[in-house]
Amino acid sequence: MARIENPLLLSIYGQLVDKILAETQNIEEANERLRELGRTMAEQIYLTTDIVEKTKDEVLTREDVAKLVEVVFRVLFDRKPTEIDMETARGSVRVSDSNCVWCQDVNLEGMPGFGYCEVFSGILEAILKYKGVDARVFEETCRATGGVTCSWNVRLV
Repeated sequence: MARIENPLLLSIYGQLVDKILAETQNIEEANERLRELGRTMAEQIYLTTDIVEKTKDEVLTREDVAKLVEVVFRVLFDRKPTEIDMETARGSVRVSDSNCVWCQDVNLEGMPGFGYCEVFSGILEAILKYKGVDARVFEETCRATGGVTCSWNVRLV
């Protein structure tokens, strides 16, 4: 069995995901509920960590967004994401993580389109909003549902 980092977080999160899946009618509704959970969590994260001090007051470019994402990863996970791609993302910023904290040792079958780690989309979207950036963040691939990595698309609006 693989070593699970932060089993308490994963237990609580797994229970929340199960509850959301039981209460929703479809995958998109479940994804949105997970993003909303992340948006709610982001307020505490933003107020109780040093993200504010470690990032620019104004985030104006995709490069600024990429740097903010790195800071969020460093504060939350004590490391950088596997990749931040602005070349092939066509006006967006794509963030990939091959060691995703949220879906460690989770394997779901028959759930195409489900973003098990959508909570991070909500966290990132809300933190960007606090920095004045209008963006839509969603999970593109997820290891829990068969992806090689977890990846999120940060689409600037």
